[in-house]
Amino acid sequence: MARFEIRIIGTAGQGSITAAIILAKAAVEDGKYATQTALYGAAMRTGVSIGDCIIDNEEIDFPKVINADAIIIQSQEAYDKIKLPSLTGNKDILANVKEGAYVILDKDLVKHNLDTSKYKVIEVPMAKVAAEIVGKRQVMNVVALAALQEITKMLSKEAG
Repeated sequence: MARFEIRIIGTAGQGSITAAIILAKAAVEDGKYATQTALYGAAMRTGVSIGDCIIDNEEIDFPKVINADAIIIQSQEAYDKIKLPSLTGNKDILANVKEGAYVILDKDLVKHNLDTSKYKVIEVPMAKVAAEIVGKRQVMNVVALAALQEITKMLSKEAG
């Protein structure tokens, strides 16, 4: 597997950073190299937070997302703010998302106007599945990771 970059973005408290940590740990357990970084506003419990994870079979020379292969969007607030330069220094958080990248979003919580000819947009009822199957909407970040794994098959079934 070549370098695979994932960005997870959501409202603070949705576990975007935790999801990136889980993904990085699972990748390491699967024998891959991984990094995880986080970005959040001044108020850690409000606003938008971003968890980045990079996975590769080779050592990782730069730990930040340069050209994301996948982005997970967990909330409308996160989607609405992805174009704010104050979050990442870019004019648009999608500016460093590859054309053809997976954009996984909660189909019930995020209304979007993404260019489906540019990105592989996958709508998943993350919060609904978390609430109905686990009984806790708070684990929607793990549902998002399951969707990512199902789509990409980037880790073995034994990982994590």
